Amino acid sequence: MSKHLSAYTHCDFVLVTRHDKGQAVAPPFLQTLNAVVTELRLDTDTLGTFSGEVEREGSALDCARRKSLWGIRESGAEFCLASEGSFGPHPYMPFLPCDREILYCVDRRHDFELHESRMTHETNYRMKSVSCLAELQEFALQARFPSHALIVRPNEWRDKSVLFKGITSMDSLQDAFNESRRVSADGLAWVETDMRAHLNPGRMAVIAELATRMAQRLALACPACSTPGFGRLRVEKGLRCAACGTATELVQLEIFGCAKCAHQEARPRSDGQTAAEPANCPYCNP
Repeated sequence: MSKHLSAYTHCDFVLVTRHDKGQAVAPPFLQTLNAVVTELRLDTDTLGTFSGEVEREGSALDCARRKSLWGIRESGAEFCLASEGSFGPHPYMPFLPCDREILYCVDRRHDFELHESRMTHETNYRMKSVSCLAELQEFALQARFPSHALIVRPNEWRDKSVLFKGITSMDSLQDAFNESRRVSADGLAWVETDMRAHLNPGRMAVIAELATRMAQRLALACPACSTPGFGRLRVEKGLRCAACGTATELVQLEIFGCAKCAHQEARPRSDGQTAAEPANCPYCNP
């Protein structure tokens, strides 16, 4: 859809962020929707921090929604966005780290809320207790330091004030390592990747992809009620085997729906695949 036909042409979106996410979110909204995204700086660390000083309550989706509604209350805007990330083992490949990102949208003009999510193993997320400089340097190399910042603290973390965040130079990294070892009861330092978006270009790139997906969804109107935000809600498995016709675990249909009314449509896979390979069939390849 042309951006000049967007329901959001010349509209202003507020983005709740403390960590410069506007650089990732604003360009696709301008290009796809002809809409402007303006950052609203709120202390989102009060809702949870990656480094553990503040525990997040509820899920990442809950937190993203709280941020969006907070932005609505503070700004009085009609349109508000917020993102939240979470990190851990990949659900299907536990040996790989995983980044799960959510972008939430509250639209008061059209009276709906929706979110888009993305899961990827393309992340530098990792953590480790280290005892020597060689271990620290190896960790830094794997974590894409110094373009991606690090966090260092004592391994035995009793005094929560001893915490070094946003480290982007080797001198600062060594100083933090030495001090953390000095005050840790076991003589070890704990090092982890700093996953705040403004200090993690890899994560910022994922947020940009998610913003593109959200903008594209907001550009689509519901065929039934014309509300923007028509998009994929879920998938249905059961793609038939090309050789024997047995249903497989692969996606057969994509279910699209409205953000406001009950209208839904079942559509073929967007990649055009109409049959499963026998290798994916429980009958041909038991």
